[in-house]
Amino acid sequence: MKQAADLRAFAARIGHDFTRPALLKDALTHPSVMSANRVDNQRLEFLGDRVLGLVMAQALFDADPQASEGQLAPRFNALVRQETLAEIAVEIGLAPFIRLGGAEEEGGARENPAILSDVCEAVIAALYEDGGLDVAR
Repeated sequence: MKQAADLRAFAARIGHDFTRPALLKDALTHPSVMSANRVDNQRLEFLGDRVLGLVMAQALFDADPQASEGQLAPRFNALVRQETLAEIAVEIGLAPFIRLGGAEEEGGARENPAILSDVCEAVIAALYEDGGLDVAR
């Protein structure tokens, strides 16, 4: 019951009512969570990275029509880097909702920038899969 309440709380925090809440559950599940039918966030992380890249590239492209590729690339890289995604994860209060295995939980992985950024990308993919590009944007 707590898990479903946590999913609803996080969905409300990011402003999306998931029609397929399992997508959000999977996005928040670190590979360290062990179970017989384990589904983790790695596939969603892969997709989220690409969705994020497209959204940010389009935003930069549209924001500065005169910018060259050489000007846009460093701006893009600054926006989609691990540290920036980890900061966003902290801003949206993502850490308490991440499902971790025992050793990672005890080791403080919830504050690890790599894990925060990976889960952030997975959440972007869950939003994309559930609501499309506009929702992910």
